[in-house]
Amino acid sequence: MNHFISRYAHWLLLLLVGSSFVMGITLFTHSVQGIIAGVFGIIGFSGVAFLVFHIEKQRRKETK
Repeated sequence: MNHFISRYAHWLLLLLVGSSFVMGITLFTHSVQGIIAGVFGIIGFSGVAFLVFHIEKQRRKETK
């Protein structure tokens, strides 16, 4: 179990952030605060996605 978490923690983080973003979109309100929250959500999700793909790229390079 510990090996699974250490191997896939970055993917679990992306899943958590992605599901939080999707839930935020479903509760989206058409106000200035809602639009700002949506923009920050997109920036945060894209940042975490970049880190996840960068970590996975490094891990695959190390195993070669």
